[in-house]
Amino acid sequence: MKVIKERFANKKRAGKILAPLLVLLVLLCCAVILFPFLREKRGQTADEAFKAFTSELFLSNVSSNTLTLHYTLADPEAAGITGAPVSFGDYSADARKRSAAALENALETLSSFPKEELSSSSRLTCDILLVQLQNELALCRYPYYEEILSPLLGTQAQLPILLAEYSFASREDIETYLALLEQLDSYYESLLAYEQEKAEAGLFMWEETAEAVIDQCRDFISDPGSHFLLTSFKERLDQADFLSEEEKTAYLETNRARVTGHVLPAYERLADGLEELKTCGTNPYGLCFYPEGTGYYKALVDCVIGSGRSMTEIRNLIDEQLLSDARLMAGIIGRRPELLTRLSRQIESQSPKDILAALQEDIREDFPAVSSASCTVKYVAPSLEKYLSPAFYLTPPLDQMSNHVIYINQASDYDNLTLFTTLAHEGWPGHLYQTLYENSLKLDPVRSIFYFGGYVEGWATYAERYAYRYTSLDPDCADLLAANSFLLLGLYARSDVGIHYDGWKPEDLADYFSSFGITDDTVLNSIYQAIVQNPADYLKYYLGAVEILELKKEAEEAFGEHFTVKDFHEFILSIGPAPFSVIRDYLYGWTGTD
Repeated sequence: MKVIKERFANKKRAGKILAPLLVLLVLLCCAVILFPFLREKRGQTADEAFKAFTSELFLSNVSSNTLTLHYTLADPEAAGITGAPVSFGDYSADARKRSAAALENALETLSSFPKEELSSSSRLTCDILLVQLQNELALCRYPYYEEILSPLLGTQAQLPILLAEYSFASREDIETYLALLEQLDSYYESLLAYEQEKAEAGLFMWEETAEAVIDQCRDFISDPGSHFLLTSFKERLDQADFLSEEEKTAYLETNRARVTGHVLPAYERLADGLEELKTCGTNPYGLCFYPEGTGYYKALVDCVIGSGRSMTEIRNLIDEQLLSDARLMAGIIGRRPELLTRLSRQIESQSPKDILAALQEDIREDFPAVSSASCTVKYVAPSLEKYLSPAFYLTPPLDQMSNHVIYINQASDYDNLTLFTTLAHEGWPGHLYQTLYENSLKLDPVRSIFYFGGYVEGWATYAERYAYRYTSLDPDCADLLAANSFLLLGLYARSDVGIHYDGWKPEDLADYFSSFGITDDTVLNSIYQAIVQNPADYLKYYLGAVEILELKKEAEEAFGEHFTVKDFHEFILSIGPAPFSVIRDYLYGWTGTD
């Protein structure tokens, strides 16, 4: 699926964390052909048959809905895709059943390929698919547990950004976009129907969460005359030099009619429908208080982070990292006790463009080279500021890496240091850099249909922490602030496991945070609600980064004095997005250890 890659929250914006973008189900609905038939029928080698299979899987998936196709391929026809229907896709219990059946077929096909006959790149792809398809299949066993309309990560929050960024390279793009708008009300009706089924199953969101989504929908339609889906459409038309002025005027009128006739009513209907359902929620706490919530949470963590560890191991790993950072901070303060009262966050003020340019130069010594690309920094529409993350990076199509977009949410009240580290997370050496490097590898496109949240967000979080050294701060100040920020995120991640797996209630969270000097009831309630509403999301950032740090330790031990951080970064980046359980296996081969 297409993803918006976002930055985790600071304490003041508790809960503003990332999501896999559209909450549209990944449908693996290709016609799965078993390997022996492929090889015998076409006279192919094992590697050729494998690539034919992954190509079918990729093309079928990206064609399953219009937004996925548009944001994955700028030129679908070049990939052999023509006549794909205009659709938001299908999200329903029946769709999940079809997806589960297709996943089982795909796994059966994968297991028939002799890996010893595959090329090294195909073996890596096969290893990744075998793990991730099983993880996706495990999630399918828990219908109605995923929340598709959460305040931060829900479709209603994320879809408008995709619509506002939908590029117009041709008249066909404009016509397709307008056709999508016409379907939005019926699509949201289907999501509402799904929420009604969740309510009947006793799995509807808690009332406080529902009220937040309702408020969001009301805000979205509060200023119809100057709505950002009107202004952003005009901005894109202004750049469409293939249109006459008369055509632009006509399209503007059509867009206004679609927004007022379909988009705004869709949000109004969604708000009204949720208003009717909002008291149906039975559980104000974590997932483990639902009948199968513990199993779902474990499956979710496996699928999104891919640690391959038990929940006990994950809990211990988080605790160990928290202790490590606490000791690091204590050591710095022990050497420099004046930092307790004179710790400075002050760095020079720079524009986002200048920060990105400086970071691109500064990372050259520690990170492998990659081609440059233009990046536009935009700002979140005021009507969405309360609900979206402090920042996010919008991934470009696989076949068009020239233009990149980073969104900044001005409601987050950035100081100069926070803006710098945020742009390190979203830009260099974070998401933008990692995306460019991944594209340079020419990986099998099938890998792009999965969301490896632990790798993607873990890398950006690791990169953000690393980037403190590129500021003008005193080195001890930089290390102290970096460790403090990372430790705070770790508290949220540990609370995620506590709430959803261990059964923490608000008083348990308060007890945990009080040991770190955080006692403000309003802040604690905000943290609790954010974690309840977005299970496993803090883990993507923190646990993903910790897994990278663990791999780094293993590499340092294996290579000793011959270890270089640049080589390690190249190893992580060259594997590309994958479950950490797979990456660890390849690390052993890279380091020559067992």
